[in-house]
Amino acid sequence: MFIIYKCTDAGSSGTTTEICTFYGIRYNRNGFAVLSTEHSKHDYLLPMSFQEFGRFSEKIASLINKGEKILSINGSPVYRVRRGAMLPLDNTDLLVYDVDSIS
Repeated sequence: MFIIYKCTDAGSSGTTTEICTFYGIRYNRNGFAVLSTEHSKHDYLLPMSFQEFGRFSEKIASLINKGEKILSINGSPVYRVRRGAMLPLDNTDLLVYDVDSIS
């Protein structure tokens, strides 16, 4: 399965579109959903509340159960950081994300 999203490097204002192999998503204790992809040197972070993560991951699971091959994250950009690095939450905690399939 693949995932497509707008991505920005931490500290950058520009975005690029990335298409990656999607391995999964998890929530960390610092307030981020972390996308697992084939990129071993980067983490892809989506700042969101734990409640929002629950809604977001349920929608991903629903799309997977329908057999979708490509997922698209829409809304706010996904942040690319060096593996293990963190983002400051002060200007990222109000971001909105949604996920759909690309047919």
